[in-house]
Amino acid sequence: MLQIVLPIIFIAFGVFLKKTTLRGFQSSKRFSTMFIILGISTLVAKFILMYLKSK
Repeated sequence: MLQIVLPIIFIAFGVFLKKTTLRGFQSSKRFSTMFIILGISTLVAKFILMYLKSK
């Protein structure tokens, strides 16, 4: 369960960093793409492993 929730949190945090206008997060905006890609790739890998394990 944690392996599915954590990538969703990464994606949400990446979108938050991309959309926020708060001054404290201005220096972290460049990491937004990294968090989104990391979340998507982890989620896709987890679903692939779940599919392969079910066969």
